[in-house]
Amino acid sequence: MSDTVLVGQIEHETNTFSAFETGMEEFADASLHYGDAVVSDLAGTNTAVGGFLRIADSEDWDVVPTVAADATPGGPVTPEAREALLDEVLAGIERSDPDGVLLALHGAMVSRSEEPRSSENGTDTESDSVADGDGYILERVRAAVGDDVPVMASLDLHANVSDRMATHADGLFGYDTYPHVDIGDTGETAARAMAATLRGDIDPTVVVERAPLLPPLPELRTELDPMRSLLDAAGEAESDSLPDVSVFGGFAHADVDHAGFSVVGVADASVADDARDTCRSLADEAYARRHEFDRDYTSVEDAAARAAAWDGDDPLLLADIADNPGGGSAQDGTELLAALLDTGVEDAAVATIYDPEAVVAAIGAGVGGTVSVSLGGRSGENGDPLDVTGEVRLLSDGDYRNYGPMSTGLDVSFGRTARLDIDGIDVLVGSHRQQPYDPEAFRSQGITPERANVLVLKSTVHYRAAFEPLVDEVCEVATPGLCTPDLSAFAYEHVPRPIYPLDPDAAT
Repeated sequence: MSDTVLVGQIEHETNTFSAFETGMEEFADASLHYGDAVVSDLAGTNTAVGGFLRIADSEDWDVVPTVAADATPGGPVTPEAREALLDEVLAGIERSDPDGVLLALHGAMVSRSEEPRSSENGTDTESDSVADGDGYILERVRAAVGDDVPVMASLDLHANVSDRMATHADGLFGYDTYPHVDIGDTGETAARAMAATLRGDIDPTVVVERAPLLPPLPELRTELDPMRSLLDAAGEAESDSLPDVSVFGGFAHADVDHAGFSVVGVADASVADDARDTCRSLADEAYARRHEFDRDYTSVEDAAARAAAWDGDDPLLLADIADNPGGGSAQDGTELLAALLDTGVEDAAVATIYDPEAVVAAIGAGVGGTVSVSLGGRSGENGDPLDVTGEVRLLSDGDYRNYGPMSTGLDVSFGRTARLDIDGIDVLVGSHRQQPYDPEAFRSQGITPERANVLVLKSTVHYRAAFEPLVDEVCEVATPGLCTPDLSAFAYEHVPRPIYPLDPDAAT
């Protein structure tokens, strides 16, 4: 008799400094699938759910698909969206009585409570139950299935792993790459551990060890040390009784009390102590090497000057690392574009500035028309609107499919999109916030990226997977935005202290 395994996805990376609220509309704008569409839309994709489904086929499980939801990172998830998505999973549990539950979570989801809760000093505080959104989901699922049904989840490398998450899960499995090119592989790893558990080959438990580290996003790139060697060591420690050791860099832009660096092992209960020793050793090594996470970045002025002088055979790529919607920034910053225009750069392509109002104006002008707009800068996070005049080169629905190595086969969208030629620079302006980490972001709008002299991407690291083979040089540009690696720009209230780099003398 086949085992019944329930599959679901509720993913969000929450930047608590963002003013963008994340509701059902934001999930619908990004990736939202219900019931049988979870299978038909995500089977064969490089996603965690795609990985679950590949192993489900080989194990001949009866799969119960519920919901697969993922919204572009932004501010806290609304209670209405949180409960609506979770209700889909809980309803699936009630009707199917599954033998196991596989969830694709992020690990850095923050939600807000229905109503503020009054603290002892009279101030309003966020309920712990939703500040740790992923722990809340796992706790509700655990209550629904009981203690005897295994519950396992894939997590992003940027997960802020809480004790609550570990308590209510039988397995937590993290991506091993940044850019995240192994999302599907991680789903497969989680599903294989589920299969071993259902067969009785392993009695899994989760162990978590932490380091007082809060590394900014660019420093967590896994092609570079210290992450590369830490992940190599984690992989070498894995065995049949310790099927996974994950190194989580954490998400520095979530101001929560469980933020930061952790190492998580999924081990048979018989070797739990040894697994904890392994995780503790890796966490200690990460802290000892904390200064290797420090990096320098190119100023906006220097990047513009570099672009103006660029005469390479292949494009120069300027990464607008701080205005990355993939980390919750507004994606409406214009400082880098303004600098390129001021220095007379031409034959450049920019993806993507979020400005629905400018798109509406471009639609009014029509293809071939000229439009004058105050572009971007509406969030107040990263500069003022930029007054520009451009020719409308293309109008589209902004839809495209990823063909690069990250999230391969996944359909995404900028929403209604306008391509504007502003003094020789092609600027894509979108109505949805969506990180442009795949070259199809340009190709779908009639731009061949490898033929441009200069490319500008609002992305921190993910672009490297597909764009590095197309370009000659990459400059990480220190623009303003909510993904800035300068963590001193944020007024943290809840992260555990001391913690490096906020506190130079943090200690384990």
